[in-house]
Amino acid sequence: MRKSGFTLVEIMVVMAIVSLLVSVAIVEGVQFRKQANESNCMANLNAIASGFEIYSARHAGLYAQQAEFNLHYLIADGCLFQDLVLLNQVGNFRYVVSSINQAGYDIRALALNPALADHNYQIVTGGSLLRSETSVSSDTDFKSF
Repeated sequence: MRKSGFTLVEIMVVMAIVSLLVSVAIVEGVQFRKQANESNCMANLNAIASGFEIYSARHAGLYAQQAEFNLHYLIADGCLFQDLVLLNQVGNFRYVVSSINQAGYDIRALALNPALADHNYQIVTGGSLLRSETSVSSDTDFKSF
């Protein structure tokens, strides 16, 4: 008389398949998170660029009245909603002012954790979005992509 149920071999095969599927899901989840972090960063940099362009349109083509070190004057003028530079960290990125003056701007987003981002990003006068080849904070060789 045979008892109904699963054998040890059948249970082990099912466990191996489930383990394989979970490992694939974890790897894909990390890739999706990287892509989400980088998409968020690019959207934030484009919002900053739009703020600069709105300010420039309102002020005879000037991007700032003097050299600036944060984005607060854009907020005061109603061109930008939030100063991402003063927040220090948004998601996996730290936003840094490289330069802001009457002629233009250079804002950089540096990845804080290389496991969660593959690149650093930069937005320059005219809204040109550039990125580095790696997410190492010392990698500032930005190129078009």
